[in-house]
Amino acid sequence: MSSNQSLPVLLLPGMDGTGKMLTTFAAQLSTCRPVRVISYPTDQALGYEDLIALVVSMAPKDSFVIVGESFSGPIAIEVVATLRNVVGLVLASSFARHPAPSFLTPMARIVDLAWIPNSMIVAGLLGSAATPELADRLGRVLAGLPREVIRRRAIEVLQVDKRDRLREVHCPILGLHGRFDRLVDKRMVNEITSKKPACKVEWFDAPHMLLETNPRQAAEAINRFCQRLG
Repeated sequence: MSSNQSLPVLLLPGMDGTGKMLTTFAAQLSTCRPVRVISYPTDQALGYEDLIALVVSMAPKDSFVIVGESFSGPIAIEVVATLRNVVGLVLASSFARHPAPSFLTPMARIVDLAWIPNSMIVAGLLGSAATPELADRLGRVLAGLPREVIRRRAIEVLQVDKRDRLREVHCPILGLHGRFDRLVDKRMVNEITSKKPACKVEWFDAPHMLLETNPRQAAEAINRFCQRLG
């Protein structure tokens, strides 16, 4: 992989918000360029708008590329539409509007993550790419999150729609998606490319958590994207 160190990457984690699942991927990408992983507060059940404000306040002052994984894609879109110094947007297993129907929102208010067997969560997020180490780490990360934080984020996902803000993104966009993603399907990819036809999409034989299960390949794809920007 290239040793080009010029353009930094700001990495926004998935729904867990801790960034702990991204350590291997971040280490791979950091061999090419500076990488900063944002962690969201776990002592407050913050919604999208508060998290967007947090990321904007922590963003670099110079040019950078932002990566939004899954839940954080809408945050990344909003940040790019707001800040002029973002020169590239990467949406990994993500969306501008979530595919789940809005009538599920009331259900999200009462469903407790603790009710869902860990094996089902692992199957949905990691699929056949799950290793004992990844499955164990995912279980520990989720177990450490307050239930109200996860509940609030699930509600926010079901209500978010950043398609209009996506139209205001003028920098290059890269989409990374898994062919075996059970949460974000091709419809959501097509929705992004219909708004931004120049968006380049790279497909992986991967589940939803493709950054975690394919860290080297994903890091190489993002580095190539950054090199073209540089």
